[in-house]
Amino acid sequence: MISILASDPFRSAVERVQAALRRSVSYPMVESISLAKLDDVDFVVAINPDALQSHALCRWIKTSHKKLILLGRVSKELQIALNLSVGEWPASYESLAHSPQAVKGHTAESAAKVRYLPTAQALGAQNWSRPLERYDFAAEWNNLGYGAVRMDDSEWAAASPLHAPTANEIAVIEANSETWATYSALFDEPTYSTLWINRPVGTIDSFEWRLVENFISQWRHDEGIPCRPVLGDIPDGHDAAITMRLDCDEDISSARPLWEAYNEMQVPLSLAIHTMNLLTDQHASFLKEFTSAKQAILSHTATHAPRWGENYENALGEGSVSRDAIRKACGEDVRYAVSPFHQSPPYALAALCDLGYKGCVGGIICNDPEFILARGGELAGLPRGFIGHSQQCMLHGDCLLTDGDPLRVYKEAVDLAVCTRSFFGFLDHPFSPRYQYGWQDEHTRIQQHRKLIEYIRKAAVNPIFLDENTALDFQARKSALSIIKTQRGFELSGDDQLGALRFTIEYRGTLSRFESGAILV
Repeated sequence: MISILASDPFRSAVERVQAALRRSVSYPMVESISLAKLDDVDFVVAINPDALQSHALCRWIKTSHKKLILLGRVSKELQIALNLSVGEWPASYESLAHSPQAVKGHTAESAAKVRYLPTAQALGAQNWSRPLERYDFAAEWNNLGYGAVRMDDSEWAAASPLHAPTANEIAVIEANSETWATYSALFDEPTYSTLWINRPVGTIDSFEWRLVENFISQWRHDEGIPCRPVLGDIPDGHDAAITMRLDCDEDISSARPLWEAYNEMQVPLSLAIHTMNLLTDQHASFLKEFTSAKQAILSHTATHAPRWGENYENALGEGSVSRDAIRKACGEDVRYAVSPFHQSPPYALAALCDLGYKGCVGGIICNDPEFILARGGELAGLPRGFIGHSQQCMLHGDCLLTDGDPLRVYKEAVDLAVCTRSFFGFLDHPFSPRYQYGWQDEHTRIQQHRKLIEYIRKAAVNPIFLDENTALDFQARKSALSIIKTQRGFELSGDDQLGALRFTIEYRGTLSRFESGAILV
């Protein structure tokens, strides 16, 4: 088990971290514990531990082989134990932590950033540097996929201006060549290891979560330090998994040229349907043709209302009317939805769940931070069986760079996904008479899409391209897998394949196929 220790005031952070851990190590492998149970466990995630909890942790970790992930604030006793020094945030830290909005052809980012040090390579980092906040489109989209590190005392914020010893630092927060604080540090002693991330929710909303997974599954596995198996995010036999869709906000039938191009590239393309478009015969006719070719479709709501209509009741209507309209137009029952503007407030997700949808795609840096997920799967605060998947990468003409390689950001996004063995999802929109999403014309758009697909095929040795429904079905099936600690070891159970797709497990430095009934020791 991985045991979470935290006080009641931090229940929100606990729920989010618990859900993220379960997406990585399976549902049964994560529990929340009381302080009274601390001596019964050997792997703890502590969130903002208070003085009493910190005192107990300092005693607990020295009793035998232990592993601790420490998130957020650090008490005085733990500061002393870890040899942390206290600093101050600079006077202008709030402004330096925010990004201006992006203008066409350029990215925008905050002056403050998280920079990973060479010491982080031991956990799998590759000279990473990420701004606290960045945009590729207006003040909305971050095509590199991660959420913002805030400086506002929230659970999404850097917690304290503390500094770890240089030998222990693996990442720092800095701006204009000035180091503000340690962002992450690793402390190894003969019988225990501690990973500290200076943020109450850790890195659950970023590619950086991969370092946490590596710490969990393999760090010091040959020295008797506790490890736990981690579920792979992508199918067995592949080093990259990609899905692409068009969100049909204002048009459907104009997707034909791009669909034909993707057919030529032998890459599936999926459509998310805003059903007001189905009132036009040509769009309804095209949708029938598209689904007759066994292509994947999803709901993109009935009216494309911002924030799903602002409440649960309106969100119910958006999901219900959309599903009925799609069924009437082409006979298909959609199982998944894509959030308009990628806005995914909790009441909308609850409404979709209550309507019987299996999951939702969204995630955007400017709002609803809880829906930016390093790993797809089940969500905090919702029943089992409903999943979320973040795909915050929008391939638009507005976002192509005017300086250097126009696709540089998208290639970086691909590289991060390959490096961290993460699903990579990206999107575009069909042209409408009103809006062409920054593209000069369809020919130019298709050229850039071809170049990105070509890059993916070079960046990965054996990538797999999946339609959106299959990708989400894979995430849902993975969420139902179980790892259970027994006296013999860790027992794997569950339906271990989806058609020809198989799952993977990482443990003690080895990546292998997930086989139900197997015991890992």
